[in-house]
Amino acid sequence: MRHKPFCLLVTLFATALPTIGHAAVTQDTFLLGSTADLVQLCTASPSDPMGTAALNFCHGFGVGVFRVLQEIETAEKTHSFCMPDPLPTRNEALASFIQWSKDNPGQLSLPPQDGIEAFLSKQYPCAHRK
Repeated sequence: MRHKPFCLLVTLFATALPTIGHAAVTQDTFLLGSTADLVQLCTASPSDPMGTAALNFCHGFGVGVFRVLQEIETAEKTHSFCMPDPLPTRNEALASFIQWSKDNPGQLSLPPQDGIEAFLSKQYPCAHRK
């Protein structure tokens, strides 16, 4: 069944990853004024009235930004991050992003796309490329 990975993700958030700020998601959170807003969506509780929408938005936005950054790096032949082979699962990458946000609260004011890029650069550095 296709929904099984999503159900596992929801369970993971509900049991393993404490939320940051623990505030309820509002419609304004979806405007993504900062990385903190994205983190709030990504850590929404499934019991939150907007929790499912928040988690779906988090995944879609994250994948979209990741793919755009890959395309830019390919076109410009630059490398601010280098993904490992095999790639982490989406759940692993999201858990790492949440942990990064806890460890780097000074980055939470960045625009969300910049926060994702900062996370990728820190989590998957290109030590062998410049």
